[in-house]
Amino acid sequence: MSVKALYAQDFLEKKISIRISNQPIDQVLQRIGDLGGFSFSYSPDAVDVRKTVSITANNQSVREILNEIFKGKVVYKERRKYIILQSAPAEKEDALPENFNLNGYVIDEKTGEKLANASIYESVTLASTISNQYGFYKIRLPVSKTSLRLEVRKEDYIARSIPLPGRKDAYMPIGMNPDTLRPLEIQSLRINQRADSLHQLVTIPQYSYPKLDSTQIAEARRTDALRYENLKKTYITLQTEVQNAFASARQAINIRNITDTLHRPFQASVLPFLGTNGQLSGNVVNDISLNFLAGYSLGVNVFELGAFLNVVRGNVTGFQLAGIGNVVGNNVTGFQYGTMINLTLGNFTGFQGSNLINYTGRNFRGFQVAGVGNVVVGTLRGYQLGGIYNYAHTVESGHQIGAVNYANYSQTVPFGFFSFVRYGGYRRYEFGSNEFDRFSFNFKTGVSRFYNVFALGINGFSDQQQMGTIGYGLGTAQNLGKGWGLNIDLTANAVLFKGQEIDDVPAGLFRLSMSAEKKLGSRFAFFAGPSLNWYSASEPGHIDISDHLLRPTWLGKKPDNYAKSFGWVGIQAGIRFCNKM
Repeated sequence: MSVKALYAQDFLEKKISIRISNQPIDQVLQRIGDLGGFSFSYSPDAVDVRKTVSITANNQSVREILNEIFKGKVVYKERRKYIILQSAPAEKEDALPENFNLNGYVIDEKTGEKLANASIYESVTLASTISNQYGFYKIRLPVSKTSLRLEVRKEDYIARSIPLPGRKDAYMPIGMNPDTLRPLEIQSLRINQRADSLHQLVTIPQYSYPKLDSTQIAEARRTDALRYENLKKTYITLQTEVQNAFASARQAINIRNITDTLHRPFQASVLPFLGTNGQLSGNVVNDISLNFLAGYSLGVNVFELGAFLNVVRGNVTGFQLAGIGNVVGNNVTGFQYGTMINLTLGNFTGFQGSNLINYTGRNFRGFQVAGVGNVVVGTLRGYQLGGIYNYAHTVESGHQIGAVNYANYSQTVPFGFFSFVRYGGYRRYEFGSNEFDRFSFNFKTGVSRFYNVFALGINGFSDQQQMGTIGYGLGTAQNLGKGWGLNIDLTANAVLFKGQEIDDVPAGLFRLSMSAEKKLGSRFAFFAGPSLNWYSASEPGHIDISDHLLRPTWLGKKPDNYAKSFGWVGIQAGIRFCNKM
């Protein structure tokens, strides 16, 4: 064994067996040292070597044996391969000490096993500690006139609350009994939840769906089943990673052990593990919370301000402001603003704003405003305003307003450059011809009341006429019944010529069209109808469309070679591939 390995041993926790009757203390210490593989260092003033003792110990730690020998009159500490013995500080009769120390082992009452990673704390002062790998703990408490109780918590063990009438240093072993009722309760109730083995139980988002016919419901369930299972796994992982990312090792142990909710009217912190709530910050609900860099708590009731980051395991009610971002493990009710990101894993009611991204893991009610994007994994009852994109699984009320909008289901109208509703939305892939373009293709997406139109027209590569058009527009559709429908579209198109630079568009075409649609089955339809067109160019001269099969009706006289702008009534016809509504 190397010297380094020897020095790393915890000699006070080494278990030995010894039986001595009426022997001097110095001989007893020599015997203990021989059995443990270390030496004692002490002064004759600290230890009365002439005193005789008797002791019987079977597989007990050196610390327990020394406690029995010296009865708290000697303190000891390890240094290299020595255990140093010193006289315990004498109590002054005329002065009351500010603090007192308790130490001992946390023990399983049934098996006698010493329990590591037990949480020991006092709920008034929030003084806390955790038993080490040998089950040993040491905690310092203030000498106070108010009553003190030592709270002891360990996962899968019955909680203990121990009154502390005395205010003196003491060795105090703590026994705990296994919580044998917990497994029976879980089995009998058959609660359908995934358990987070490291931290708290995680509640999986449950979606509410709009009313659909039986065919749509069957299709939705089939396609969503795998995606939903993947989402549950991702959601559990996300909550676990959030806690692991911001909690210290001691905080994570306390979170696992302590189910009690502690409360404080105010807390201040520099970092998640450095604040007025100490290592219990993850178990405390604060009314007001100020975090100079980053903070970590169980909940907030009124107001939280963080220069960089606020992390809350549970619920937030009131105002939450952060210089970089807010991370909340459960629900938020109120106002939340983070300069870069807001991440709320539960429900949200109120206003959520960020310069970049907002994320809500369950249902949202209110206003969600972001410079880049908004995400609602559950049901939206309110408004999403995103600079680039908005996502919601189900939109029940309100609107999505952004450049790109996506929803699995939507009972309302999304407004944006591109809107896509997976189930119950409106989509048409349209192939046809008109008086201006020999071949035209339009893609329409959104909802029937309001959709986006992406248009493309092709004529060929002749020098005497336009190559085609590319455009964008908006439209609305009305179901007339018995397979008939009516569409009204307004599009703006750039007219493209052979050899034209991409950034140089010499002409534009504005078209207002109306078409009747007749479905032949659920996925196929014919359409035809008139259009009102206005052509405008930077240079005189007209487009030659006289040889097209579909001839225009000019508004006024037929344009000559000097006309820059003119209009006509045209016609369009073709086929459409439809989605199921």
